[in-house]
Amino acid sequence: MKTSIKLNVSAQYIFERLVDSRIYDIFEATGRFMAADELAGFAYSSVNDEGESCQIQITKLISAVSYHFQVETKDEIVSKAYDLKKLAADQVEVSYTQKVKAKNLLVALKNKTNSLLFDWLLANNFKKVLKQLEIGY
Repeated sequence: MKTSIKLNVSAQYIFERLVDSRIYDIFEATGRFMAADELAGFAYSSVNDEGESCQIQITKLISAVSYHFQVETKDEIVSKAYDLKKLAADQVEVSYTQKVKAKNLLVALKNKTNSLLFDWLLANNFKKVLKQLEIGY
């Protein structure tokens, strides 16, 4: 799934909000507080929304440009990427990409079905969340 949205905020502001949520998740999972510049390449164990244990790794982190991470569960590997393109001082285009790689055929079939049915909803909700961040700017 891929979607993008233009927002009337700075790229740095959106980047900080995205990274702040990861820093909080790391603190909740490990009890360790980290600074944003320490996150690149960092991996930790956590629990996802479904209650499954998962391994999360930050794969790319460039301030105000990109934030990529990977979530691995027993059934799949989900790669998520936020890429920010500065359009003006207080305007940014946020591109979000999500790729799911299933570890077995049954999960792959389930993911394909869910993707066909729900990717539009996921993209719509993603845009709503970012619009809320724009309001708080």
